[in-house]
Order: sequence, then C-alpha cells, then structure tokens
Amino acid sequence: MDFLHRVSQQFGELECNDNSVVTVLGKSYGAIKGDTEQDEGGASGYGVFGQLFNRNFGWNRQFLADVESIIHFTYRTRFEPILRDPEGPSPLNFSTLFRDNPLNTLDNALNHPDSFCSDIGWGCMIRTGQTLLGNALQRLKLGREYRVPENATSEILSSKELELVSWFEDKHDAPFSLHRFVEKGRKLSGKSAGEWFGPSATSLSIKALVEEFGYESGIDTCIISTDSADVYEEEMDQVFDKKSEANILLLLGVKLGLSGVNERYWDSLKQLLASPQSVGISGGRPSSSLYFFGLLEDYLLYLDPHSPQTDLAGIESPVEKLRSVHYARFNKMHISEMDPSMLIGVLIQGRDDWLQWRNSVENSQIFHVSATRPQEFYLDDDDDVESLHSKEANKPLIGGDYVDVAPMVQLAGVSRDDAYYDVKCKNQKIVVVGEYDNSATDMEVDQVLVEQETVPVPEPAV
Repeated sequence: MDFLHRVSQQFGELECNDNSVVTVLGKSYGAIKGDTEQDEGGASGYGVFGQLFNRNFGWNRQFLADVESIIHFTYRTRFEPILRDPEGPSPLNFSTLFRDNPLNTLDNALNHPDSFCSDIGWGCMIRTGQTLLGNALQRLKLGREYRVPENATSEILSSKELELVSWFEDKHDAPFSLHRFVEKGRKLSGKSAGEWFGPSATSLSIKALVEEFGYESGIDTCIISTDSADVYEEEMDQVFDKKSEANILLLLGVKLGLSGVNERYWDSLKQLLASPQSVGISGGRPSSSLYFFGLLEDYLLYLDPHSPQTDLAGIESPVEKLRSVHYARFNKMHISEMDPSMLIGVLIQGRDDWLQWRNSVENSQIFHVSATRPQEFYLDDDDDVESLHSKEANKPLIGGDYVDVAPMVQLAGVSRDDAYYDVKCKNQKIVVVGEYDNSATDMEVDQVLVEQETVPVPEPAV
C-alpha cells in the first residue's frame, strides 16, 4: 500500500514549506508564494488548463506555469496498428486486459489480433524518452521561457509547438512516433514490439531518429553513451569547429549504484537537474520509467507516463491536442527510492554553452569530461593475461573508479568446478571459459563502475 500511495500521490498533496526552493530544469522558484489569493472570479486557473489549478494549493504560480508547459507523453490507445513480431510478445496479455479500457481491448482482439494498438504495459520508457526529446526540441524551437498561453484558443496557440507535437503522433510516418521507436529498437537493439525498452535501446533509437529526420529538428548531432556519463572534448570540438552555434543533444546512460542511487551521487544528481542545460532524466523504477524534471530538497519531481490517453493523432481540436501533452499533475520521489539505471539528457547550444557546462561539471561525481576517447582495448591483443600475475593484483580498488572485468582463462591445475571467482563489483562474477590460450579472440572486456571496493581475484593455484 505504501508503494501505491507514493506513486499515486496527487498534485495537491505534495508538501513544501515557506523556505523551500523548487527547481525545474535549471530554473528555481520559491515553492510557496506569499500572496495566495485567488484570481478574480474565485479561480486560480490558467485558461484552457485552468482545471489543473482551480484549487489553491499554495504553490508558486510561476513554478506551476513552468511545469504545465513541459511536454509530457503518456501511454496511448487505439493508434495505428503495429504488427507483432513472429517471435515477440502477444498484443493480448493480462497486463493489457487489466489496465486498458475493456472496449479498447475488445476492439484490438476483434480487428487487429496480431497487432499492437496500445503501448500499455511496455511503452513507458519510450514515452519518457519521447518526453526528454520533446522538451529538448521545445527549447530549441520556442526557448526556455515559453509558457502555455493563458485562456488559450486555437487562434493563439503556437503553430511551432503544434508542429512539434505532430512529430510524436503515433503513426508510421511521424518522425518520432512510438512506431518509429519500435522500428529502430528492432533494428538496433533487437527489441520486438511489446518488449520494454531500457536506457540503451531508447538512446540508440533517439539518435537514429534525430539523424534520419535531419536539420529540421534543430539538433545538429546527438552524442550518446550507453554505459557511462563520459564526454570527450575532442568529439565536441569536432562539431563546433564546423558550426560554432551547433546544438548537441547528449544522451548518457548511467548506473549510479546497485539497488538504489548511491548517496555519493545525490548532490551531483541535484546539480544536474539544476543545470540550465538539463532536459531531464528518463528512469525511475525497474521496468517502470518516469520523467524527472525538477527538484525539491532531497526529492525529485517527475511526470508519470502510465496514464493511458486516446490516440494523439485522432484528436482534431488543436486546443485538446496540446492539452493532452501538457498534463501538469506531477509527483515526487526521494532520491533514495530511485532506480540507479537512468538516461540523462543534456542539451548544449553552441560552443560557449558547452564551455559553461563543462566547467560546471568539473567536480561532478557523475559526469567525466576527458580530452579524448581512450583507445579500445582488446584482451586478445596481449600476449598474456598480465593482471593475473601482477604484484598489484592483491591491492583493493577504491570505490568510484572504473575497472576492466574480463573473462578469465583457465590455468593449469584449475578444474571446471572452480568456474566462478567473486569480484564483488556490481555483483558481477568472472567466468572461467576454457583452456588457457593466448591466441583466443573471443574475449570481451567490460568496463564497470566500482561501487565500494573490490576483492582482488586470487591467483589460481598451480
């Protein structure tokens, strides 16, 4: 019940005090406004979205307007069918039956039994990835100060934002639709329709879709890292040497702990969301992605994509279309409850912005800016597995460093029963893979982040 209470915590139930400062993607506000009188007429609403603010919760109105203006994509139903993969999940499963409208499920079963017409139960990471990308594009097209207009009518709505939102409609020909994410996920990550995406599959799909769409998006290049927050000056400079005002979207997949975010990263995580270059974090809980956009003390503010809405492409009214992607009900989560695996979004707008961001993360425990990307290391290039015989092998490694964990070859005198050596590094184990052979070419080295300290691998007895 505690979990259900936390994730269903409503807009008006969030607590703050007079001294709290709340941050939204680099902009800070006093959480409580001194003058909390209602607007003339007895409502504190914001026009077409007024019902979201029609009760006086005491929150800073500028903060609420900022949150309301964030683009937010959620589960959708009754969209253009996505054909299931022969070896992939079935569109009709218990998750959908219990979470979708029964009429939608019945329509899917009768008219499209071999296709997905909803992403309920599997599309949340794609939706938070779309949200991250959508807010990066909104910043480029409309600026960080853009706010949803008060008393909005179709005549005064931003044509630029309407066009931007249309790029995410769930149909095969929309450049950033769920359909296109599934297409790229299948090709680049082996993901079938109906399978949950992780940070890696999501970032690879975003990069491919941005590059395919071209200059119209406003993003000149998308640089990703699927296993760290390492950024390389050489790669950034190559882009800025061609265009000094280039817009670069950094997508950085990280794991900041084992079962939860290690406390050593808390301050850096808060600094990230307070950065003017931040476009949010896609992550949250295992197999249940959320979009984190703000900060209130040790709590992260997020938008939840798990509320199904009807097909965006099927909404004819421009006002209703924008209303469906500006869903201002937000929740909060303590940093300690956050899943450590996440996708971080950073939008760099020109060389000067890059230099400012680089300086701001100099002491970050998450980001690491290096001059050049290190040369790829392959174990089969060495004549010996040097680490097995090094005098340094018995010294413990201190937490926070990256270490290389590779398959261990079987030395003389070691039986197959001794197949595992516990490294105590992110719960990974080293597997003995066969007879000792210097010429082996199928060994891979995986770089992992040491959480506390490692226990050195003992040298096998001869």
